[in-house]
Amino acid sequence: MDFKNDIEELLEFKSDKYPIVSLYLKLGPKERENFKYKITLKDMIKREREGLYKRDFTKEAVESVEADFKKIADFFENASSIAACRGIAVFSSSGEGAWKVFKLPLVYRNRLAVNSSALVRQLVTINDEFGDIVVVIIDRKKARLFRIGLNGVSEILDYFYPEATRSTKFQAREGKSKQRVTRVGGGEISHGYGEYGFNRMIEDEMQRHLKYVSERLFDHYKENRFDWLVMGGAEQALADFPNHLHTYLKQRSLGMIPVDTSTIKPDEIAEKALDLLEKRERKNEEKLLDEFREQIGFGLAVNGIRDTLKALMIGQVRILLVAEGFTHPGFRCPESGVLVLEKTDNLCPEGKTPLPIADIVDEIIEEALGQKAEIEVVFNEEREKLDGIGAILRFKL
Repeated sequence: MDFKNDIEELLEFKSDKYPIVSLYLKLGPKERENFKYKITLKDMIKREREGLYKRDFTKEAVESVEADFKKIADFFENASSIAACRGIAVFSSSGEGAWKVFKLPLVYRNRLAVNSSALVRQLVTINDEFGDIVVVIIDRKKARLFRIGLNGVSEILDYFYPEATRSTKFQAREGKSKQRVTRVGGGEISHGYGEYGFNRMIEDEMQRHLKYVSERLFDHYKENRFDWLVMGGAEQALADFPNHLHTYLKQRSLGMIPVDTSTIKPDEIAEKALDLLEKRERKNEEKLLDEFREQIGFGLAVNGIRDTLKALMIGQVRILLVAEGFTHPGFRCPESGVLVLEKTDNLCPEGKTPLPIADIVDEIIEEALGQKAEIEVVFNEEREKLDGIGAILRFKL
C-alpha cells in the first residue's frame, strides 16, 4: 500500500452521481469483546440509513450507498480482515468502484458518514502522529524484523548472524573434566580446561550477533524511516540488546516483549506492540489532563462544549480533549460551515438559519483536525473533571 498515493486518490474523489462512504471503527480489546464492534457498526449504519432518505440523493446514489453498507458489513464478518490493528478506516463508493481499507493503531472516534468527499483528516493525523512501528525479535543467533503500518503487520527481514554457527553445547574431546596443568616454580597447578573458554566464546559470539543486528536495524531505519521500536525475544538477549542500539533508535523505543523467536506469529506481535503504544497513550493522556487543569488557572484552557466551540471558531485550540463517548446535538451553517449550538435565525455569517446535525462533537473534531490541532480522546478515570469536551489553547484573548 502506498499511503501517499491512496490519500491523494481519496482527496481527488469527485462524483456528481455517487457519494462516498467514510467509516472509522475502533477495534480495541474492549470493542472486540463479544463482537461489540459489530453492534456499533450495525447501529451506525441504521442511523445513517435513516438520514439517507431525507437527503437530496437520487435513486442511483441511494442504491450505491446501500451497496457500500452491505460491502462494509460483509468485510467485518471476516476475522482476518481486522487482525493486527486497533481500528479500521474504510472508504467505499460502489457506484464509482472505489474501495480502500486502512488498518490503524487507534481510532479517535467511531464515525460513519456519507458525503460527496472522503473524510480523511482523522486518517492523515493518525498516520502523522503515530506512523509505523518496527518490532525486532532476537535470540542468541537469529533476528526477525516486522513492520506494523496502515496495511497491517508484515515480516520484512529474517537474518542469521554469519558467525553464529557453533554448537550451543560444550563437548570436550576427552570429557568435560579434562584438566590443564600450569607449572609455577617447582610445583604444578591443575585447573579445568575448555568449558570456561567455551562459555566465554559463546557470550562474545552473542554480543557480536547483537551488534550485528543493531547495525542492520539502523541501516533499515536510515533507508525506511519508522516512528517506534519494540524489542522482543529471549530474556538474555533483551537485557543486552539496548546496549548496542543507536541513540536515535533508543529514543523511539516503546518497550520490550518477551516472546519465543521461532514460534511467535505476526498478528501476536502486532497485538503486543499495540498494547505498548496504548500504554504510552494513557501516560500521555495523564500529562495532558494535568496540563489542562493547570492552564485553566492561567486562562489558557477552556472546559465545556460552549467555550470550546467558541475557541475553536477563532482558531485558539492547540489540543482538543474529548471524553470517550461524549456526544451533543448542534447545528451547522449551510454555506460557511460554521458550527453553532442553537438554531437561531441570522446566526450564520451568510445570514441563513443553521441546519441540525445529530452530533456536533464529530464536526468539532473534524474542524480541529483541519486546524492542525492535536486530538486526545480521554479514557482516564479522572475524565469527570472534563465537562465532556475541553481544550488547551494556543493563546488567550
